[in-house]
Amino acid sequence: MKTTRWSLLLAGLASIAGGCGPEEPVQAPPAALESQKSAMTTGTWTSNASSLNSHPGGHTLTLLRGPGDVLVADGNGAEVYNPYTNMWRRTPAMTSRRYHHTATELPSGKVLVLGGQSDNWYNLQSSAELYDPATDTWSPTSPMAAARANHTSVLLDSGKVLVIGGHMPIYQSWPTTEVYDPDTGTSSIPGGQFWPRSGVAATVLYSGKVLVTGGHLWSTDPGNSSSEANLYDPATNSWSFAGLLSQARHGHFSIRLYSGLVLIVGGTDGGSTVELYNPYTGLFSLGPPLFFSVTPFFSATMLYTGEVLVTDGPGNAALYDPSTNTWTRTPDRTHGRGVPSATMLHTGEVLFVGTDINPSTVERYTR
Repeated sequence: MKTTRWSLLLAGLASIAGGCGPEEPVQAPPAALESQKSAMTTGTWTSNASSLNSHPGGHTLTLLRGPGDVLVADGNGAEVYNPYTNMWRRTPAMTSRRYHHTATELPSGKVLVLGGQSDNWYNLQSSAELYDPATDTWSPTSPMAAARANHTSVLLDSGKVLVIGGHMPIYQSWPTTEVYDPDTGTSSIPGGQFWPRSGVAATVLYSGKVLVTGGHLWSTDPGNSSSEANLYDPATNSWSFAGLLSQARHGHFSIRLYSGLVLIVGGTDGGSTVELYNPYTGLFSLGPPLFFSVTPFFSATMLYTGEVLVTDGPGNAALYDPSTNTWTRTPDRTHGRGVPSATMLHTGEVLFVGTDINPSTVERYTR
């Protein structure tokens, strides 16, 4: 009896749904659906409060991982941006006026600033200083072993900082790389050979080793980029040759993906070419080319999703998806940026600061 009642009830409900319910909505054409999907998945750009100082280039952009604020510093001054309130506040200026330096957040939360040039490329610095977010102060610390600008610095697992290449005085014999210990203010010089060059890209691998690619042969062959790749091993404090890129480039980016592979993209002479380095095989391979030819003034930032956002100077933008090894266009940036700097915020958005066109404009990308 129960079976009969349930059968009649279900039949009645089916009759109501099929005969008495509203008509099925008209489905949008496939092209319209694809357009809607693209609009929802490629992200948006929004303008933010302008910076208090002008940052036309040569500045650094450092995410303070504790509070989530962003420190921006160059010879025009230093300031901190709060992405939650969309407000800027000035900090005291650095103890030394500098551009084209590096800024590395240490495990302590302090930011180590190294080298740079003052007013021209002849005035190179070896000086170093620390920014303490807790006290909002700058203090000088021991200098590097060599003066340099337009160099690259990465934080090692040990808490030391590997400093690589850069423009250096050519009238003396300087170490092309050094490992700076912020605890002691001293540097050690790695063994092995590293050919002098600036504008390299450096990526810390899961193994703790550092992959360094490309660069500008400014001292030996000023008109050309390098295709050389090297590996730094902190266990032996030494360099080794790691092969050649298929395309020489400098001023490019290299991003370690979640898989451990390294995406290499853009830069002067790089054009639209993309390469992937496999640390498990030690081999380079070509990736899918970008939709646009990337100028030397561009950015590449990895998102929480594992995708990589790449933008160029005029404002073209695209997302690389490692799971499909493909690129997807995103809306163009709202501002052209000749020398953009970008960092991913705790919110997952990407903040862009500085340009030689309108040096105070700020915007962010939301996926």
